[in-house]
Amino acid sequence: MTLKIEATFENGVFVALCPPPLADHERVSLTVESTASRPFSLDVIQRRRGRRIQIDPALARKIAQSAEFNPEN
Repeated sequence: MTLKIEATFENGVFVALCPPPLADHERVSLTVESTASRPFSLDVIQRRRGRRIQIDPALARKIAQSAEFNPEN
């Protein structure tokens, strides 16, 4: 099987922009082609935005102010 998977290289690890149809710990062979010279396409940017964790700002403040999560309290 041959797949084309877009990824970034972060902290010494290739990170797929979307999950590939592979099992955990499945061994693969990679051929790397740099795409740094071309800008990200809109679909790549939208996929990255879709992977972000979003949290309600009020809940984020509540967590930040909680003694459980704040070692200074």
